[in-house]
Amino acid sequence: MLKRLVAIAALFPLAAHGQALQWQREPATAPAPGVVWEPLPQEASQPNTPSVSWEPVPAAEVDQPFKAAAPPEQPAVAEQQAKPKDPFVTGGLYQIRRGDIGLPAITQNIPSAYGAKFGTFQTGLWLESCNTVGGTVCGTNNFKTEFNSNGKGIWTLFAGIGDPTKLIGIDLGLQITSLATTRPDQDAPGTTFGSGQGLDLFISRNLSENFSVKLGAFNLVKFDEVQLDQGSSAFGLFSGRFDLGGHPDDNSHDLYITIGAANGRYRPLNIIVDDQAQECARNVAQKGQRSRFKYGDYCNIWGLDYGSPYPVASVAYMVNDQFSLIAEWWGRNLSLAASFKPLADVNWTITPGITSLIKNADWDPSIPGYTTTPRFQLTTSIGF
Repeated sequence: MLKRLVAIAALFPLAAHGQALQWQREPATAPAPGVVWEPLPQEASQPNTPSVSWEPVPAAEVDQPFKAAAPPEQPAVAEQQAKPKDPFVTGGLYQIRRGDIGLPAITQNIPSAYGAKFGTFQTGLWLESCNTVGGTVCGTNNFKTEFNSNGKGIWTLFAGIGDPTKLIGIDLGLQITSLATTRPDQDAPGTTFGSGQGLDLFISRNLSENFSVKLGAFNLVKFDEVQLDQGSSAFGLFSGRFDLGGHPDDNSHDLYITIGAANGRYRPLNIIVDDQAQECARNVAQKGQRSRFKYGDYCNIWGLDYGSPYPVASVAYMVNDQFSLIAEWWGRNLSLAASFKPLADVNWTITPGITSLIKNADWDPSIPGYTTTPRFQLTTSIGF
């Protein structure tokens, strides 16, 4: 409407100059529709939505393609949760430990290559139904008679004073071989109880959590005459643990293998007898010079000591942390044994076994001290 008034006002000067006015019909225009307000649904209203704020962007960045910010790198789950280290296997007298858990034995006649941790103390007993060294024939009498007259026992006190996992393990043992002054079948007293003492010394080193090596000697030092006929034995051993599929944290389904060489009592019986004969012949040739030892002429004793090494080995299957099975070659014959840990919370093991299962030199009637039957052996120890 305002536009029309302005147009009419513009025509008045033309009319004043005598120009005729000409009118032209214009199409009517529809009035602009008014604004219509409609209520929004209640869920569409967001009174708590923060207002959007805009910030200027440098012109140099306008034409750059949009890149989503990379999420922060997350460490792998395996790295976040580090796998705990495998506990070290360490040793003892007639048993082993894995970490802080005491386990049954993995050997009976030969030691394992695992050394004891510092501060370890153990005491144990080794028993044999009939001692083949000494001119007796095991198997000619009943079990009770042979055990009473020819049975053998060794009591050992054992301490670890080194650290085989960090540096060097040093194990010291004191043997006591006279466990009774008078035997059951004897009227006259024999050797005094507590006599027959010898020093055992072992040096070991853990190569890893499951593998170890050891060098050592039994009866390295003999403290009295009674101990002379026990002989001295040296050895070198390697032991390893192999997981056969059990859970890594427990001690079930593990295989332990010990291999090495040893001499002394670990030689075949015929070799021991031959060495005794050679020592006696040498002593005669030297006119008794070896008799200068304070206990007199003991050429047979020298034949028991050390000598040539022979292979020894043991294979043990750890069924669980309270029971193991053992097969062992101790240089002169085969042994089979089973080791038990009766109480889960007490580091006490019992290992019965039988030896002389193969009819070799130990069974030869021409060799003094032979056997005609397998012999029973028992070891037991408790550790702290």
